[in-house]
Amino acid sequence: MDALFEAFVAHHIPKQLGSTFRLKAQARSQYLAVHQDSPWFQLKPDLLIQRGGNTIQVLDTKWKLIDASMANRREKYQLSQGDFYQLYAYGIHYLNGNGDVVLIYPRTDDFLKPLSPFHFLQHPSMRLWVLPYCLESHSLLLPDDIQVITPFVAKAR
Repeated sequence: MDALFEAFVAHHIPKQLGSTFRLKAQARSQYLAVHQDSPWFQLKPDLLIQRGGNTIQVLDTKWKLIDASMANRREKYQLSQGDFYQLYAYGIHYLNGNGDVVLIYPRTDDFLKPLSPFHFLQHPSMRLWVLPYCLESHSLLLPDDIQVITPFVAKAR
């Protein structure tokens, strides 16, 4: 289901992007480390949003259920710490620690709207968004203030 959800989102998201933006799937240009002059641990985000050849946003899809009612430090909306580490590494390597990284989960009755953004303590100019994707309307559900996620021009609810 992970690969199917990723492909579905990648197919439909370009319809929500401004005309100057391009979606790139399965980027593979960065590595986490170098060992004995050889790159190790390739970083493969699901989607990149680019403008003029520059990456401006990193998106990763997850076929997992999020529960917005679990908004506390113990349950953490059912989010995975490993997913946060993954997006943090993507943001450092693909965005130089500056900009937005996005986790996309399927919209459910328990996850109807975007969560408020998460901020990384050591990189305050990098934010992590957790956004629902509506399988019925084929659209990423965006924050009320569309300007906070600049490449997107359409808003579906």
